[in-house]
Amino acid sequence: MSAPIKIAYNILSNYSALTALVSTRINPLRIPQESAFPAISYNLVSVIASPTNTSHSRTDFARVQVNSFGATFSDAIDVAAQVRAAFQDATYPGIFNGALCQAVEIDSEVHLTDDEAGFAGIYQVSQDFIINYIYAAPAPSVATFMLLENSSYILLEDGYKIEL
Repeated sequence: MSAPIKIAYNILSNYSALTALVSTRINPLRIPQESAFPAISYNLVSVIASPTNTSHSRTDFARVQVNSFGATFSDAIDVAAQVRAAFQDATYPGIFNGALCQAVEIDSEVHLTDDEAGFAGIYQVSQDFIINYIYAAPAPSVATFMLLENSSYILLEDGYKIEL
């Protein structure tokens, strides 16, 4: 499993306000057929290397999409609000499922319906999040970073500056 997917799943599955709504129905790529609602699916959309002038970057930016499904529009909206809160309330930088995550920011949100799913259709809120993480293995521990006043980080072992 890729680092951004590990990070997203760990943050979502450990947020109690969200799991109170969806229980363990947090699935990669799709919702299993005959699943109860509300439920969540998540997938990796893209990974972009962080640009650097001096060497290969140790960080990447990943776009992860989280889809909140509900039998009613209100259910889908409630789940999506808790998804966003889960990412906002997590502590950064932090290690999630063994992957060092520096920051997560919401990028977009769209509301959809699928009138052919189930008896009365389902409602969906799709949110894209940008996850800034270190892909190098092994990832340095959180203690090797220093937060600067401008919200950048410096890797203490080599002085590499990470702009957010």
